Amino acid sequence: MNLGRRQLLRKLSGLAGISAAGGLGLVSLPQKQAFASGYKALVVVHLNGGNDGNDLLVPIDGAFSDYSKARPSIALRQDMLLPFNSPVLGHRLGLNNACAQLMPLFDQGRLAFVVNTGPLVKPTSVADVLNNRATLPPFLFSHPEQVQYVQGWMGDEDPSGWGGRAMEAMTLGVNPKAPLVNIGNPGSDTLVMGRRSRIVSADTHANDYLGGANLRNPNDAFTQLLESITRLQSKNALEAEYSRTFKGVFNDSMELTRLNDLVGEPAGNFDGNAIGQSLRAASRLIPFYKASGASRQVFLVNWGQFDTHAGQRNGNSLLNNQDSQLSELTKALTAFQTSVDAAGVANEVVVLVMSEFGRTLDPAAGFGSDHAWGNHWMVMGNPVRGGQFYGTTFPRLILGGPDDSDQGKRGYFIPQIPSDSVAADLVTWLGLPPSELTKVFPNLANFTTRSVGLV
Repeated sequence: MNLGRRQLLRKLSGLAGISAAGGLGLVSLPQKQAFASGYKALVVVHLNGGNDGNDLLVPIDGAFSDYSKARPSIALRQDMLLPFNSPVLGHRLGLNNACAQLMPLFDQGRLAFVVNTGPLVKPTSVADVLNNRATLPPFLFSHPEQVQYVQGWMGDEDPSGWGGRAMEAMTLGVNPKAPLVNIGNPGSDTLVMGRRSRIVSADTHANDYLGGANLRNPNDAFTQLLESITRLQSKNALEAEYSRTFKGVFNDSMELTRLNDLVGEPAGNFDGNAIGQSLRAASRLIPFYKASGASRQVFLVNWGQFDTHAGQRNGNSLLNNQDSQLSELTKALTAFQTSVDAAGVANEVVVLVMSEFGRTLDPAAGFGSDHAWGNHWMVMGNPVRGGQFYGTTFPRLILGGPDDSDQGKRGYFIPQIPSDSVAADLVTWLGLPPSELTKVFPNLANFTTRSVGLV
């Protein structure tokens, strides 16, 4: 192979599995930082498209009639809801029985629900919105922007996310091991984008190859060629930065070839679908990285097709209805919890299940729902104060009712808990000093209460 340096760099940029560095690439964290002790990991599962929380948690008391009346074509029946043991937030609530396997985790105090959360710039009321006085999140009902915004995007001049900024604001030491990991799914990597940190892009299966190079074989010609790129020096700033970045990618890939040697099959029973394989990968990467010297990590999994404008309910002819996807998610989450339990890291791992926005209370024309605002999220893990619903009220499921902030009376609920507060709890658990919260989450400066109390 006889390529000029610039040609070779262009060719290598197309290799599968190579991750672009965020911010300033491989620039290290400040030398003065001390190492964090122990190990903790946050796994964020983002449900792409806007999961319909109105069909995740449903009142099964007198308010069930409001729910059924508001969305007659897509409402769950009473026999499709699994009741919680005790009244909460003024209601008896039921869980979509596609998520039935999560109920034991809730009863064990290892799963909690955050009721009606979402992005907020400042405290906002229904009257503020209806009278056009509110400061709304930018591009509120648009998928791409809201995915980025809820993951911490601060505008085109700063594409970093809250996970990346939090890791960089913590005392992780110089060149911390793999603090930010995106597990091989399409979608935004905003949440794990830092200003100066490299993202590790991990495949769902341990892979010995980087492009055509067999990293297990030091005599492989292409492996040797790639290794030589890590030693390139150039006076051209772009080429020099590429070489530094590629060195990190190459070293990350080389390290991950050891995964199969050090970590066996997980204990959980993971399905072969995308979410199952992504959380299977996370369940193996966590003990691997812990044993390899990592101290704090944020993993991101983007998954799902929850933009259910049509065919939302189970039993329709569409494969990607809400219920079938919630069932896949539930199986993957329970298999993940079983795996981290067996690996002895359950006390060091928390999972957040989030989505960019909720859905309209009234149905869409195609037996689905449209883009809205507030939504219900889940948090799972031994460190979680589970068996609880976080929030003070449950939205009144009445079109044009006192909680509906839509001029067209379609059922848009203003979040009662800023999503930044949910994330702030989790990164504080990871070790972010409270004094750094508003640097990571600038909008929290507008709120007097910045904590939910999840962990």
